Amino acid sequence: MVQKLTHEMRLQHWRQIVTDCRSSGQPIKEWCENHEINIKTYYHWQKQVYKETCQTLCTHSGKTPEVLSTPQIPVFAEVAQPLRPKEAMALTIEKNGLMIHIYEGAASQTIEAALSALRMYVR
Repeated sequence: MVQKLTHEMRLQHWRQIVTDCRSSGQPIKEWCENHEINIKTYYHWQKQVYKETCQTLCTHSGKTPEVLSTPQIPVFAEVAQPLRPKEAMALTIEKNGLMIHIYEGAASQTIEAALSALRMYVR
């Protein structure tokens, strides 16, 4: 019981760190260096946060999570981002009520992860 509570508290703490990092606009490596966070520790907790988010989304949507052969499972997660002007938006994809906005300059890994997550949830 105590271990579960401790894990939940750590998860909540790291959820905020991941949110802060991802909404900063900085590369993860640079952000971690600026905040004196070990990059391996950051990625470990980011994976834990994403996994918990996926479980929460699957629980609320009523869908059973699909087991993928890749080590990281892409998920949709709403992250507060500074508003960008519409001129910077390069592409919007909408399918079955899910929407992805891709902005000019988006990293290819980000686009790949978003499309992979879209394929996972929209079948």
